Amino acid sequence: MDTSPLRAVSFLRELSDEELAAFTNLLTPRNFAPREQIIEEGTPVHALYIICDGVVHVRRLAQKREMLLGRLGPGGFFGEINLFDPGVATASIYAMKPSKIAYLDYESFHKFMEGNPAAGYKIVSSMMTEMARRLRQTSARLVNTAYWSSAEGAVQGPS
Repeated sequence: MDTSPLRAVSFLRELSDEELAAFTNLLTPRNFAPREQIIEEGTPVHALYIICDGVVHVRRLAQKREMLLGRLGPGGFFGEINLFDPGVATASIYAMKPSKIAYLDYESFHKFMEGNPAAGYKIVSSMMTEMARRLRQTSARLVNTAYWSSAEGAVQGPS
């Protein structure tokens, strides 16, 4: 697999060419058709996914309707939460265009980081930065939504 698209992935940018080549050798690429579900919310997740080409939508059920949480394109990744906190998928992921996605099972990922501690540190540090950014965005959206939903009844016109 070509390493050049992986330089767009935030947690792989700091890797040396040798480290990136070793990481790339662990990836399995797969093509997804438009509207194909990649991950289903509530099901176990055992791999980290990297978008090499295409666009995916991240959706979550809310009151029996799927809500769009975000869009990810080339260089985006998902499945990272369960890498650190095993459990089920917190959202569903769908390909929206023909998409090439590379994935790496968590066990192989952990072995890579154990065998390559310097690369592992670079990856985890960059991944935590991205996860913190996503958490801040989600918190801001939540506060904004709570503000507007509470403000609807509170706004009063002139007497």
